[in-house]
Amino acid sequence: IFAYLNYHVPRSRREILEILLKGLRRLEYRGYDSAGVGIDGGNNKDWESNAKAIHLIKQRGKVKVLDEEINKQQDIDLDVEFDVHLGIAHTRWATHGVPSPVNSHPQRSDKHNGLFTLRFTDT
Repeated sequence: IFAYLNYHVPRSRREILEILLKGLRRLEYRGYDSAGVGIDGGNNKDWESNAKAIHLIKQRGKVKVLDEEINKQQDIDLDVEFDVHLGIAHTRWATHGVPSPVNSHPQRSDKHNGLFTLRFTDT
């Protein structure tokens, strides 16, 4: 798990995602089967409204595949700049369910309340 909090240091969403992916790449040796990121949603600079929506991007396979999926996203502006932003990146071991975007982490506890439920496993 790798998290990033940006507080009053202007960063574009692209820069934030690059930081999250760099953190995951440092964990690549661990034998995971999928990866994902959860970032503040919305495409405007108002962090309070963006924080009400969480955008999950998850993919089976290595971080490179996740990176490619992020760059395919049509509904998020990668160039919008934020003063405040929160993101989390997560890899998953095959401990529950088959490797797939649905089973990839991070997981959402309820798609309407925006809270995350993270699964921790013994290694």
